[in-house]
Amino acid sequence: MPDATLECLDFGGPKGAPLLLFLPGYGNSAHIYDDIAPAFTERFRVLALTPRGQGASSTPDSGYTVGTLASDVRALLDSLDERTAVLVGHSVAGAIITRFAARWPERTTALVYFDATMDFGNRDSVLAANPVPRPPPTDSSPEGWRRWYRDVFYGFWSNAMQNDIASYSTDSSARNRPRLLPALLRDATSHPNEYRLTKAPILVVAALKTLEANYPWLRTTEGSAARQQAQLYLDRVLNPWYMAGARRLQQERVDAEVLSIPGHHFIFITAQQRVAQAVLQFLGHLPH
Repeated sequence: MPDATLECLDFGGPKGAPLLLFLPGYGNSAHIYDDIAPAFTERFRVLALTPRGQGASSTPDSGYTVGTLASDVRALLDSLDERTAVLVGHSVAGAIITRFAARWPERTTALVYFDATMDFGNRDSVLAANPVPRPPPTDSSPEGWRRWYRDVFYGFWSNAMQNDIASYSTDSSARNRPRLLPALLRDATSHPNEYRLTKAPILVVAALKTLEANYPWLRTTEGSAARQQAQLYLDRVLNPWYMAGARRLQQERVDAEVLSIPGHHFIFITAQQRVAQAVLQFLGHLPH
């Protein structure tokens, strides 16, 4: 990438094995896959790429679009002399792998979406409808932020999440990230995923959001009005929004496989074993 230096983690795999490339969602680094990636190294050469402006990757002044990030993936494959890859994307990275597969179908072995098929066009209104927003952090120290992520934002913690936070660049350019990164979401909003242009086999792992997983700070308030409001929001707004994207994908690609698992948006962490097994089974049906 001529204008960016990107972090790429190599988890290993057999010599000459097909490539499997993980892409993290908005704000995360390749380390978010540290726990699940080794499950695939018996069959694949496994890499994870941190997009520009995230993790330890550099923060250029431009290029925060779905198309540019898809081109970054192609540049990585070219630099590794890899012709094709299985692409796995979480959240907004679903838009990136879709764009890559639409542009370069001959280089796409398969597509795996980790809760990554939502329509970003109405994202703001969906999130604004949440009647029980997260409590803000009260301690700005590194340990305070870690506790807030563990207890409020995620409601769980893992080795991968610890490594993800620890990997973030602290150089001067990183200060520009709050200004630059939102451009990626704006671009994803302006350009809906064009699944019909893809040809590779598809697996969608959709997370059906549960109260326990998505409102961890309400776990000790059984029967409260806040819990009831939150459950209604999940049932009537958030889950329908996520699943509408999966249905649209199925309409455009009727051969796609969709697996729904109750849990958190980071379903590949909270249901790691089940997700890994499902992906391996899906990939096992592909021609070698």
